[in-house]
Amino acid sequence: MNENEVTVIGEDITDLAGRTQSGGLLDSNTDNILYLAEKAEQYITAMNKIMDAALKITNELDWCLIGGNPYLQESGATKVARLFGISIRLIGNPIREVDPQGYVTYTYKARFLLKDQFIECEGSRGMKEDFFAKTKDGLKKPDEIDERDVKMAAYTNCLNNGIKRLIPNL
Repeated sequence: MNENEVTVIGEDITDLAGRTQSGGLLDSNTDNILYLAEKAEQYITAMNKIMDAALKITNELDWCLIGGNPYLQESGATKVARLFGISIRLIGNPIREVDPQGYVTYTYKARFLLKDQFIECEGSRGMKEDFFAKTKDGLKKPDEIDERDVKMAAYTNCLNNGIKRLIPNL
């Protein structure tokens, strides 16, 4: 098509609900709004079912509180991924970074696939975070923190990021 060509739309236009209006124009937005409201209700119902299933497949050992918020641990994330058929592939090896004070940060990258949709996410955790280093007197020194715990937390963070993006509100 060159810049002088014009495309003509036929007489009938199909609205979001799949109904055809005569004359090429929609009579009103009412049908569209009703359609969107119906789809929103279906979405909310589906998300509630997903949440119920995720809670049923996990148990209290799969969750912990971080900063007063529930956090799905690796054991629970793996159960949820299996329940919904999410496949997970790590991309490369974890990245290990050390700051000048000797605090280590790990970052994992992974691809998450659900049916024909995939996303790539990463998850990081560092020794300097309050969860690992905070004491009432300040920060623990790097050699007082178990580096393996930080590495595993970064892996869990990566899993959670991917699963939560594929299944919102989890």
